[in-house]
Amino acid sequence: MLPEKHFPLQNLELERTDFYTFEGDQTKPLLLFGLRGPGGMNCLWPVVELLRDEGYPSDLLIDSAAKRILETKNHQFTKEPSESPLKRIMEIKPAVAVSEFSADAGTALTVTWSEESYGVPVVWVEDYPDVLGSYTDLYDSSMRINPDYLCVISEATRDLAIKRRPTMDASRIIVTGHPDYDKYANVDREEVKKETRKKLGVGEEDFLIVYSGLLPPQTPEVLERLVENLNQSEPQKNLVLLLSRHPRDMHPEQEYDKVLANLKGRVLKQGDISSDDIGFACDLLIAPGPSTEVLKSAYRRVPSMLVFTEADAAQLTNDRLPITLRVGAGEGIFDYQDLKNGLEKIINDNVYREQLIGKMKQYFNSDGHSAERVAEVIKKAASGKVNSL
Repeated sequence: MLPEKHFPLQNLELERTDFYTFEGDQTKPLLLFGLRGPGGMNCLWPVVELLRDEGYPSDLLIDSAAKRILETKNHQFTKEPSESPLKRIMEIKPAVAVSEFSADAGTALTVTWSEESYGVPVVWVEDYPDVLGSYTDLYDSSMRINPDYLCVISEATRDLAIKRRPTMDASRIIVTGHPDYDKYANVDREEVKKETRKKLGVGEEDFLIVYSGLLPPQTPEVLERLVENLNQSEPQKNLVLLLSRHPRDMHPEQEYDKVLANLKGRVLKQGDISSDDIGFACDLLIAPGPSTEVLKSAYRRVPSMLVFTEADAAQLTNDRLPITLRVGAGEGIFDYQDLKNGLEKIINDNVYREQLIGKMKQYFNSDGHSAERVAEVIKKAASGKVNSL
């Protein structure tokens, strides 16, 4: 019979996950990773690879979009028969369980509920600190449990985590950086920008806006308002708008095309150019709510704007304000009436743009060693040396 803590697993559908193993060096402790969405998968994969290359035996519980991303990797893991992953957890107790964590991360909650039942230490690695909309109920539920360790992106997100998790020992909330953002440490931003704009046919005289979508209903609603207000604004450069759709956005493309056709400017499609490349190439990134692309934009040193629907703006309390807005590293629009003026300011006011970039430099940096720091937390938790962290 399962311990009482397992009951919530029924709602989180652990049974739909795929299960992969890496045998590794059997003298080393077994690690368990829970991987779900694209953001979380990209966050944890550099850590998985690092520990795999060091020979640590590892199990992967993998769900949703993470399965498709795994197919693109030279992962060296073996897919096991689709018997119950929960049975595997019960029979072969790992030394530590690791999951990416954002406030809507069901995988993190699943892993924690199951592993704490057996006394296994749990490490969460922060993928994204903000949440809104339909996930607020999970946000509330996720605050009721704590991992043994929470690896966070920055001092700013650590302060936020301490406020949101008052029952957690603050010494166990550790600033490691974001493993996926290690790639930004040594990138030549100007070179990527130059080459990508050349591919897109965008010149220096053009102002390239990337609209980075989330899911309906926010994405189409805000896009319509954005086009309407861009047409009314008075930019000092030629406007070019590129729509970058979320991987899980099933809204009909022709509906987006109808809206984009109204723009008094050029419209581009992303095609096969990566989100990172267009993120470096643009002059402004806009998203219809909390977005990992907006957070990445801070690391890329590109100004960003979050435009909230009326319904989402009504949910924004101080402790739920997205981190880029909280530290003054981005522009926020909470009422469509302010959108036109906000656009004109962030497009035309170079002094304001430099102020935003200054805040990005202050709060969002990568030294290229975040994955190593997360791996050290995991190894020490697995070895039981918890007090030395």
